[in-house]
Amino acid sequence: MIISPALADDAVPRGKVAFFGIHLMNNDGDLDDSDERARIAMVEEQIAAELSERGFTLVDTSPVAEKLKSIHDIASCNGCDLDLAEELGADYSATGELQKTSELILSMNFFLRDVKSKTNVRHGAVDIRGNTDESWSRGYRYLLKNIIFRGEG
Repeated sequence: MIISPALADDAVPRGKVAFFGIHLMNNDGDLDDSDERARIAMVEEQIAAELSERGFTLVDTSPVAEKLKSIHDIASCNGCDLDLAEELGADYSATGELQKTSELILSMNFFLRDVKSKTNVRHGAVDIRGNTDESWSRGYRYLLKNIIFRGEG
């Protein structure tokens, strides 16, 4: 695994978070990404549970569902995620990206952004090897525990 460090070791103050999910960037030319879509749903549930277990309150994003449909990549939309999170009354926006380079090489990113300051509170990335349910789950579990929430237990 290749690791990108979190921005700080201080605990992130808990609050309301709008988790907009994980965006898949499928760069390997495989037109059937149904396995990856199923894995996205799996890790989104895992991440939502982890955020909740860590004391964040997940806000319902359905009021902005129509707006989300028009956004290609919520994690890289020049701050539109922050505007939507603010509209939902959240303190934070949480988004992620998974880039599939091949069946062997995948990169995971996760962003936790502060709505008021419009800045990343935490950002982390890991590369994983293997396109399996287990590798995806382990990758995001590692990313959250050891990078995003490093030092928080």
